[in-house]
Amino acid sequence: MTQAHTRTPIHARRTRNILLGVLFFILGVIGILIPVMPQVVFFLMSLVFFSMAFPSLRRRVRRFRKRHPSLERAYVKWRERGRKKRQELIRKARKLRHDFEERFDGHAR
Repeated sequence: MTQAHTRTPIHARRTRNILLGVLFFILGVIGILIPVMPQVVFFLMSLVFFSMAFPSLRRRVRRFRKRHPSLERAYVKWRERGRKKRQELIRKARKLRHDFEERFDGHAR
């Protein structure tokens, strides 16, 4: 009897991150061959996805950031800006939902 191999969500996520890392790396190589296409962005994206799949690479990236304070400051600033944008979108969505509920609760009565 053979036992069916079930994939856990963690394995599926890791596989997806590896595949996306390979895809972006290939796009980066194509970007080197085609001058119009950017390559740095694709290589950075592949690094992000590979670091999500491989903890040792993630540790190396963190160590690299800590060794280069200007890079760390830029990263923290980028993360904060993204966090503020997400929080603002959530606030707007909640206000919209509240306004929608007020509008239609008054008509239902």
